[in-house]
Amino acid sequence: MKQFCSQYVFYLKGYQRLTNTIIFFLFFTNCSNALEIFDLDPKSTVIGDIKTIIVDENETVADLAINYKTGFQDLLIANPESHHWSPATNSEYIIPSMYVLPQKYYNGIILNLAELRLYYYMRGSDLYENYKVLTYPVGIGRLDWKTPLGETYIKSKVKSPTWYPPKSIIKEYEERGDTLPRAVEAGPDNPLGNYALKLNIDGGYLLHGTNKKHGIGMMVSHGCIRLRNEDIETIFYNAPVGTKVKIINMPIKIGLYNNFVYMEVHAFNNKEVYSNNQKNTLTTDNIFKPVMPVMNFLDKNPNFSISWDKVFKVFEESKGVPVIIGKKSFN
Repeated sequence: MKQFCSQYVFYLKGYQRLTNTIIFFLFFTNCSNALEIFDLDPKSTVIGDIKTIIVDENETVADLAINYKTGFQDLLIANPESHHWSPATNSEYIIPSMYVLPQKYYNGIILNLAELRLYYYMRGSDLYENYKVLTYPVGIGRLDWKTPLGETYIKSKVKSPTWYPPKSIIKEYEERGDTLPRAVEAGPDNPLGNYALKLNIDGGYLLHGTNKKHGIGMMVSHGCIRLRNEDIETIFYNAPVGTKVKIINMPIKIGLYNNFVYMEVHAFNNKEVYSNNQKNTLTTDNIFKPVMPVMNFLDKNPNFSISWDKVFKVFEESKGVPVIIGKKSFN
């Protein structure tokens, strides 16, 4: 059911509005664990909620990442005291499925490299339907194959793509004694998965699926953006050619929810994370990093009070989950 849901839950705009509502409700009810989709509240820029689960016997971080639609690295950083591969059976484990939006509204896809996560903002089919946003973890380029920043758009889409490895990747394989074919047809050995969306960026960058589902939520690609196959399937059938794609690097996000100010911080250093020990260190040289986003927020929202002790603590812990740092003043 999950695969069917992810392909067709939103692809309903050709039907009448009443039919849309009924079908959407039925699909969304059955897909609540398969998708992270949220109505955008004009008064809020925080979506989702943080879950705490009990780890089953022999359940690994990779299993949890797939079961709860999150990224491998997200789980490690949110659970720094837990084992980086096999959390203790019956232990409590945080699922960081709450997010500050990178911006309030957008018409298209925003990819935030700092958190290895994609946000797809979708307009309602008419004036009576709210904006919605889907969010998925992604795999991005390694340090030596960085995913480029900037604003672009989806240039073309391919179902069951053939992979033609570029010379640079062929050379990399040869240097370690492996051989790559000049073309890899669609199938289980194809690293592009079942769907590919080509971006209008020099170098042939793609949003695509994968044949290595455990690499989602890590810096492992050659620059392209990987998604789980069911996630790229949803985007493939709902994001038309021409959809805008903005690639940003925003380690600190400030958001509002129910008159409270939330701060979400991701680590600033550029190391690949395969363990749960990545944190920011507050110094006199970098204190501006947590201060400036908060000051920018206060410039636009002077009727809020901030706990600076919490700001600095959240910065240093850098767990990648939204934390309350202030609230609205009603004086």
